[in-house]
Amino acid sequence: MLAKALVKRAPERLVWASNWPHPGSYSDGNKPDDGVQLDVLSDWAPDAETRNRIFAVNPAELYGF
Repeated sequence: MLAKALVKRAPERLVWASNWPHPGSYSDGNKPDDGVQLDVLSDWAPDAETRNRIFAVNPAELYGF
């Protein structure tokens, strides 16, 4: 799977993004489930250190926080 390969190869180059709170029109009423999306990321990046890098460290470096 591409996502797992990217996490393994270059976790320092990844950031998490979503369009929460999911504005816009969902004609079928099915907005994305944020919990499911986070579960998927946990599958792609199973260790907490890598997830912290993707959620916090990388964005802080990218945006200069």
